Amino acid sequence: MAKIIINRSSEFSNKLRSIEILLDNKRIGEIKDGESNEFEISPGNHALKAKIDWCTSNLINLCINEDGILRYNLSGTNPFLALFYITLGKDQYLELKPIN
Repeated sequence: MAKIIINRSSEFSNKLRSIEILLDNKRIGEIKDGESNEFEISPGNHALKAKIDWCTSNLINLCINEDGILRYNLSGTNPFLALFYITLGKDQYLELKPIN
């Protein structure tokens, strides 16, 4: 089975909160501050993003084969710009970056 591994940075903002992981707009799990989680998924084309309340990360379109493993880092934004990110920048509040 294919796998996605997500490493979440340890950060002051949202430290006590879990972030949902969505695959094709369906919740597949969550990740806590400073944690690394592995999610088994079906092979094929998928859309991956993270979500906390009404704020989300960038959308990642991915294609994974049967035994594939994809790794991503998940981090938050600058806490001093929080007002922007919880309003106009709500779809950029979190950031998913592929690890090569």
